[in-house]
Amino acid sequence: MRLTRGKFYKIILFFIILLLLTIYITNLNLTLYETEEKYENLHKKFESLHSFFNKFYNISYPINYFLKFYDQYDKLPIIYIITPTNNRVETQLADLTRVRNTLWLVPKIVWILIEDSSLKTRKIGSFLNDSKLKFVHLCEETPKDMRIQSSEKSWSKPRGVWQRNKGIQWLRENANWLDHNGVVFFADDDNTYDIRLFEEMRYTKTVSVWPVAFVGELMYERPICKNNKVIGWFRSWGDKRPFPMDMAGFAVNLKLLLAHPSASFSNLVQRGMQESHLLSHLVSINELEPKAKNCTKVSKFFYLIFRLLLFNFRFLYGTQIPRKSCDLVKKD
Repeated sequence: MRLTRGKFYKIILFFIILLLLTIYITNLNLTLYETEEKYENLHKKFESLHSFFNKFYNISYPINYFLKFYDQYDKLPIIYIITPTNNRVETQLADLTRVRNTLWLVPKIVWILIEDSSLKTRKIGSFLNDSKLKFVHLCEETPKDMRIQSSEKSWSKPRGVWQRNKGIQWLRENANWLDHNGVVFFADDDNTYDIRLFEEMRYTKTVSVWPVAFVGELMYERPICKNNKVIGWFRSWGDKRPFPMDMAGFAVNLKLLLAHPSASFSNLVQRGMQESHLLSHLVSINELEPKAKNCTKVSKFFYLIFRLLLFNFRFLYGTQIPRKSCDLVKKD
């Protein structure tokens, strides 16, 4: 059979196409293999990066939390934190260090620390200077006849009254250069605070309130709210208290506090009435601002484990341990 020129060219073209197809498929396989290899390497790198962020989550979370306020920092109202402290040799600096570590992560605050002393001590002065926070260091000594003796119950006499009033006095004396859109919060030195609590209170217009965990013999105390208004209280005791709240359960707008010169704490009121004495000069129950999801959010805030163990021990074994509580926050 004679092979014509046309057929010959067709056969040659067929083999060329077959060769090109073979080369293409071979290259495709090589490309897929290389792609898979690159994917595996990239996957390993991502796993390594994910592992890195997991290890340093405790660092990355608070940093990210703080950075989200960067753009609006200048517009943030200042939180003025009034903290009384007394010379407890065994725990004072440890307690203050815990509070300081929290405040490091809270933007736009001024820490007003008042010592229960006739003079400001070098110890607390050095502590505040080293903290690099914006602070005010004051002192106000509790009268000797009002000091709690070792033989007396911890709640038998008011604590921190003179120191908190000293902090309020400083605010009034320096009102001209303060941020009147700011907020005043009374933070005890032996409490533990969740940083999110401060953003709950920052934009308070009158008096903001929220739940407090482990108060008295209850798992929590809280305002009872309806339609974003406080209508009552879930409390452990004190039916006659107008505002049955813990000191850690509210914050006050600075402008409101300055507008009422008579608003202060008093050593003459009955036990548990300090908060009510102050707030009665400022607002009615209808003017309170519920925070923390209409005063329903408690579990997100931390408490001191040691106090919780004491709380449980008392109920399990009936042992009379001095009553101390924890808040959202931890309460003393």
